[in-house]
Amino acid sequence: MSEPKQTKNVGTIAEPPSPSSVDDLELVREREKAPINEFLEQRHPLGGVPGWKACFSARYRGSIVAVVVVGRPVARMADDGTELSITRYCRRDDRPANTGSWLIARARDWARLEGFDTFSANSGVAGNYGTVYEAAGFECTQVRQADGSGWLSHGEDRDTWEDYERRKWVYQLRPDNTPVPDGDSDE
Repeated sequence: MSEPKQTKNVGTIAEPPSPSSVDDLELVREREKAPINEFLEQRHPLGGVPGWKACFSARYRGSIVAVVVVGRPVARMADDGTELSITRYCRRDDRPANTGSWLIARARDWARLEGFDTFSANSGVAGNYGTVYEAAGFECTQVRQADGSGWLSHGEDRDTWEDYERRKWVYQLRPDNTPVPDGDSDE
C-alpha cells in the first residue's frame, strides 16, 4: 500500500481511485470553491481562482478527476456579455482518454443554454498548445507572441515564463444566431 501524498499547504490526501473510461465519470456542477481551488493548487500552474460564473467537474467515486472553470473573458474589451471563457481546465494524469473534451462539451452545452453566443479559451502558458480545445471542436482564431516578462505563477516553487505563444480558441455556440431555447417549445 502506498503512502498518502504530502502536498504544500493542503495536508495529506489519500490516493484517489482511477476511472477506466469517461463512461465511469459523473458530471457535477460545483458550488463550493474550496475543493476546486485545492485541486487547482495541486495541479494547475496558475493555481486556484477567486471566482467563477460556473464550474463543472468530472468525478469518479466522489473524487475529482478534472475541472473546467468558466467565467467572463479576461480581456475587458471582449466582455460584451455574449462570450463566456474557460478560465481554468485541469485534470489528473490518470484520467481516462477524452476526459477533457467530454467535460468541456458539457460546459459548452450549459453556456449555450444560458444564452451565450461564444465560448472561448486561451492557451500557451507553460507550453500548453491547447490540444484539448481543438479536440472539443474549438477553432484557433488567434496566435500571437506574448511577452511573459514579469509573469510569475504564484508560489516560490513555480516557474516563470519568458516569451510564449498565446492562442485564443473559440467555439461559436450559435453560429447562425439561433435564439436561446425558452423551454416552452415542443421540440
